[in-house]
Amino acid sequence: MFSKALTKTEQNFRRLALVILLYLIASVQAMWPVDDPDMWWRFRTGQWMVENRSVPFEDYFSTYAMGKPWIEYSWLFELLIYGVHELFSLPGVVYLVVGMALIITFFAHQLVRRSGLPLAAEVALVAAAIGAMKPLMTPRPWLFTIVLFSIELLIIDRVRRSGKSQLLWILPALFALWANLHIQFVYGLAVQGLLIAEAVLVMVFPRSAARIVAPALAPGRLLLVLVACIAATFLTPYHYLVHQQVLEYVGQTGLFRNISELHPMFFRSPDSWLVLLLTLTTAFVLGWRRKWLPYPTLLFLMGAVLAFRARRDTWVLALTALWVIGDSARTLWQGRSFAFGKAQMAAGAVAVAVVLFCLSIARQISESSLQAFVEQKFPVRAASYVSANQLPGPLFNDYDWGGFLLWSLPQLPVSIDGRLNLFGDDVLERSLNTWRGGPGWNADPDLVRAKLVIANKQRMLASLLRSHPRFRIVYEDSMAAVFVARQ
Repeated sequence: MFSKALTKTEQNFRRLALVILLYLIASVQAMWPVDDPDMWWRFRTGQWMVENRSVPFEDYFSTYAMGKPWIEYSWLFELLIYGVHELFSLPGVVYLVVGMALIITFFAHQLVRRSGLPLAAEVALVAAAIGAMKPLMTPRPWLFTIVLFSIELLIIDRVRRSGKSQLLWILPALFALWANLHIQFVYGLAVQGLLIAEAVLVMVFPRSAARIVAPALAPGRLLLVLVACIAATFLTPYHYLVHQQVLEYVGQTGLFRNISELHPMFFRSPDSWLVLLLTLTTAFVLGWRRKWLPYPTLLFLMGAVLAFRARRDTWVLALTALWVIGDSARTLWQGRSFAFGKAQMAAGAVAVAVVLFCLSIARQISESSLQAFVEQKFPVRAASYVSANQLPGPLFNDYDWGGFLLWSLPQLPVSIDGRLNLFGDDVLERSLNTWRGGPGWNADPDLVRAKLVIANKQRMLASLLRSHPRFRIVYEDSMAAVFVARQ
């Protein structure tokens, strides 16, 4: 009897250890110094909103677009990250990402938690999805989009299984929040559009003849919920301008050529192969059922198109794959998921917290060490020199350093930064060509007007300016060079 009790305790311990390791995957990855160049202009935007008690409707931070219309659709995220930075400095930003990583893991886990899969298979599946999203664990508003998208899938899953559509009326409130955090709420609206398409197919085609497996939901009610969700997305300081921004992004095809996060996967890192594994597994599971599953199939296809179009959107495929596989598992396996008790869950949470605390000490997550890391990635000393000597603008800078200079030299408008909805394709390509020393580099109007250039020494333009008759170098370190226009 004692032996059986010991065996059961050992099994529970192993199960708990598996889940603890699962929750450490993304959070451990997130606990690194942050080098996201967009983080800095988000700080500055949040600071401006606090100082002016308003959201920006025009640009105040660049020489190119000064006074031109600009909306910051992620204004609520900017306020949050600026507040975290003001209260807890850079370590607070790191821990914000760690906390979001844990929340993402939790909701991703819930997508397959009641699928009936064995615990080991369940953990392996979620671990693959979290591993596929590993590069996204940065201080960006898409962290909130991933969480809200997961919640939407969980609500829809409950409605499809129960046939009770009342839960769908939670979604308008979800979208009212989502639209103030990130523009990718449009993916959530697309998910509801696919649900309506399934309901129409069920109504038009006899399920027995077409071999359709789908719940009978009323298309009219689903459409009404979708309209309410669309209306909720207008509850932002920008109202219809948010949707106008969506249309403008659709037309900016050049960004997909020049911005690394918008490139397709290159399959040079494990996360890309995990995306492919999830894709093949989901396709296999859908084919194995040998029946037409409109909503899971359409959802999977949407995720695959978005993920293979831009690696920034691999999270869509990862989450949809989790839900589709979990939904199919209920039919194919018909098992019972292992349930943890409250004491086990509390013990697991404490264990995760202890591991992360020890890891923060080992990785030296402190203000001094994080600032030292920033100095290795951004022109901290060059910016200090410019500030101390009060060098006048206009300033010419490259895309990667624009956000940092916008934050560290608030008195000098930058020539370009990461706000690509403001600058557009042409300005970005022109800037990239100039810094590469491409044809016509010296005719760049921003460079022609510039009286101050903060240059990355690894860029060709830094070498060209050394012999340029109009500029002279006044400061140089291992990373950056500062040029000023000759009198």
